[in-house]
Amino acid sequence: MKKKKVVLTSFAVVATTSLLLAGCANNSVEPTDQNSSTGAASVTSNGDTLVVAQGTPWNDEFIPYMDASGYTAAMTQLSFDPLLNVNNKLQVIPWLVSKYQYSKDHKTITCWLQPNAKWSDGQPITSRDVLLDMDFLASPAYNGSQIQGQSEYLVANVVGASKILKGQAKSFADTGGFTIVNDKEFQVHVSQADAAFLTADLASITPLPYHVLKNIPFSKWLDMSYDKLPTVVSGAYIPVSANSQSVDTFKANPYYWRGKPKIAKVILKATSPDVEPALMADGQIDFAINGITSNDKIKMKSDPNIVETTMPSTEYAFLGLDDKKSYFSDVRVRQAIAYAINRNAIIKGIFHNMVVPTNSPTPDSYSWASTPESELNQYKYNPSKAEQLLNAAGYVKKGQWRIDPKTGKTLVLHMAVVSGNPTESTEATAIRQDLRAVGLDVELNNPIDFDTLISQLQNDAPGIDMWLMGNELGPDPDPRGTWGTHDAGNFWHYSNPEIDKLIKNTWALPSDFTQAGRGKQFQAFNKFVNQQLPIVFLFDYLDVQVYNKRVHIPSKYFGPMGAWPVGPDWTLSN
Repeated sequence: MKKKKVVLTSFAVVATTSLLLAGCANNSVEPTDQNSSTGAASVTSNGDTLVVAQGTPWNDEFIPYMDASGYTAAMTQLSFDPLLNVNNKLQVIPWLVSKYQYSKDHKTITCWLQPNAKWSDGQPITSRDVLLDMDFLASPAYNGSQIQGQSEYLVANVVGASKILKGQAKSFADTGGFTIVNDKEFQVHVSQADAAFLTADLASITPLPYHVLKNIPFSKWLDMSYDKLPTVVSGAYIPVSANSQSVDTFKANPYYWRGKPKIAKVILKATSPDVEPALMADGQIDFAINGITSNDKIKMKSDPNIVETTMPSTEYAFLGLDDKKSYFSDVRVRQAIAYAINRNAIIKGIFHNMVVPTNSPTPDSYSWASTPESELNQYKYNPSKAEQLLNAAGYVKKGQWRIDPKTGKTLVLHMAVVSGNPTESTEATAIRQDLRAVGLDVELNNPIDFDTLISQLQNDAPGIDMWLMGNELGPDPDPRGTWGTHDAGNFWHYSNPEIDKLIKNTWALPSDFTQAGRGKQFQAFNKFVNQQLPIVFLFDYLDVQVYNKRVHIPSKYFGPMGAWPVGPDWTLSN
C-alpha cells in the first residue's frame, strides 16, 4: 500500500506483481471455484512443488518493511499476513482482523483479530503481536541511517509516534496510541482523523511474534537470524532456506488461519528475463511474478501449456527527473521532455499495446479518484512544441546541442539504467533518441542493479539526472509518501506548498470520509500534478499474469492488485 511508503519496481517489465497491503492476495476469505482457464486435469492436495520466477533479485530481509524494494516485498508476502486486505474490486475486506469499528470522532478504531489466527508454531496471534510491529516501525532503530524507515508512515498518525521516534517512549502502549483490550481485541488511537488511515496505514500492519522477538532489542533486528530466515510466521508459507537472493524455499504452514495450503512447497527463483519464457515453456517454472517482457508474452500465447490472464493495474511507469537541479526546476523544461517523448511508438513498438498512456498520478483503476484523460493535458508527441518550450526557458541550441544558460556549456543529462532488464535498456535508448532529437544531450549511465539505484536516489548520489521506474499503489491512492515536499519517496525532490495543500485535502476534509467527497479532492490534485509534471508520466500497466496450465488459481485472485502471493486454495495438476 502507498501512503508515505513507495513500493518501487524496475521500469518496463509488464508482469503481475502484487506488492500491496504488506503481502496479501487480493481476494476474499471465502473459497471459490477454480479458474476455468486452467483446464480440467486432476488436482493434487497438500502435495507437489510450485516453482516461481522473479526477474529481479530481492534482499533476504523477511521482516516486512525492513527493505523498501517491491521485489523483497513479493518474497515476504508468502510468510506474513497484514491486518486487512482488499478484493479484486479494491474493497477492504477482513483478514487477520475479522472486524473493526470507528469511534464517532474517527480517532479510535477498535479491531478484533480472527479467533483462529495462529503463528506457524501453533501459538495464537494476539494484540501484543500487532503492537510489536507498530512499535518497531516508530522506533529510532527502524528510522535510523541503516534502515531509513521507509514505512514509518504506517504509524505516524498514531498518538505518541513522535515520542517513540525521538526515543522519549518505547511503546504505543505507553503513549496512549494503542490499547490492548484482550488477546484478540485492541484499539488504535490516532492524533488526527484521517480518511485514508484504515486502508492506507492500519491495513498494512503485519503482526510480528512477540513470544519469539520480545527479548531482542530493535537495534539488533537488522542483523538477527529471524530477519534472514524466520521460523515462526503468520502467512501461508514458512521459509526453509534462503540462498543469497537467488533461490528461497518455503513449506506449507500447517497452522495457517485460512487453512493449510494445498501446495506443499514453493520455490522462489531469481531468473534472467531472457530465459524465463524458455523455462516456463519447458515446465521448469510454473509462475512468473515479473520479468517476462511483452514480446515474450505475445510469443507465449501460442503455447497450449501456458495461461495468460490480463488484469487492470494500479501501477504506472514514469521518467524520474531530479527537480532540484536548476534545469528541471523550470516547469517548461519538464513539459518539453514530455512532449519530446514518442510514447505511442514505445507502446506499440516495445510493448505491443500491452500498456496504455497515462498523464496522472492516479491510475484509472481507482474510478472514484482518477481524472478522465479529456480533462488532462495529454502531452501528445510534439517535438516542435518541446523545442519552443526549451527555447522559452533559455535552453537554446548551439550547433546540435542545447546550452545551459547558467554555465554556458552543453547541457548533458545522465540517465540511470537498471541492469539485467533488456526491455528497460531498449526503452531508455528510445527515450534518449527522442530527447537528443530536440537538442538534449542525454547519456545513459552504466547499468546498476535496482537496489543500488534506490540507494543512490535515497542518498542523492551525483551523476543521476533521470531514471526509469514504476510505482505501484495500494487499495487507497493516498498520495502521501510520494508527492509531498518532505516525503521519503519523493526522489525527484519536487517542492511546492500548493501540492502539499492539495495532498492534505485528499484525506483531511470532513467530506473525505466518503469516497465521493475524497474523489473531488483527487481531481484537483491530479490536475495540478498533470500541469506541474514533477516527473514525466509514461503509461499505466496492464498486468498480464503468465503461468503454467497445471497451476489452478481461483478467479477471485485476479484483479488490480495482481494474483500473487500463493493462496492456500491454489492447487497443481498431477
